[in-house]
Amino acid sequence: MLIALSHVFNDFKEELSSIPAQKQNIESFFEYLQKIKEAHKIQQGYSSANSKLKTKEEAEMIQATVQVAAAIYVYAHSTNQPGLKSKVSISPSSLQRLADKDLEIACVNIYDLALTIVEHLADYGITPESIAKLKKEIDDFAALIASPRSEIVTRSQATAELRVLFTQMDDLLRHKIDKLMVMFEMAQPKAYKTYLAARIIVDLKGAKTTEETTIEA
Repeated sequence: MLIALSHVFNDFKEELSSIPAQKQNIESFFEYLQKIKEAHKIQQGYSSANSKLKTKEEAEMIQATVQVAAAIYVYAHSTNQPGLKSKVSISPSSLQRLADKDLEIACVNIYDLALTIVEHLADYGITPESIAKLKKEIDDFAALIASPRSEIVTRSQATAELRVLFTQMDDLLRHKIDKLMVMFEMAQPKAYKTYLAARIIVDLKGAKTTEETTIEA
């Protein structure tokens, strides 16, 4: 309905500007409409790009974690440390089944273990650089999964803002623009009828029984 009205106001801009108050009302209408469009874009802001990037970062982190865990496992087995071995008994599939935050924690636990025995892992193919790489993969993944939570807050705020904007727009239409449009019924009948045709969609929500509706009828 708002889009339809915007076309009416553009098509009959000169005619409807003959009344200064209505001209100002229509300018306010377009200001609200622009804010609504911007809030809607934020509300619909999720993209598949984020999902693809998350999948990539998750796979890289899991691979780095499994490599470090495998080295620790062999070290623990060779030195008869069953407790340590049990802590690193993981697989890619077991990690993939975890929720994002739990996955991050599991990988951090492997990283922390590696730091405590880094001097023993060189013979098993793990160097300080390998461990640093794991830390970077964890940090990258953690930053990425934090992003959607920020977006959710932003989208939530946008949804709340839309409610306010629609209320303000409804007030502008009902109590200002609608009322002054009757001034154009005889002077600009085409503009008036086109406006009514665009505006009538607001009544599709259902029948009304208010006193205001009776008066308007």
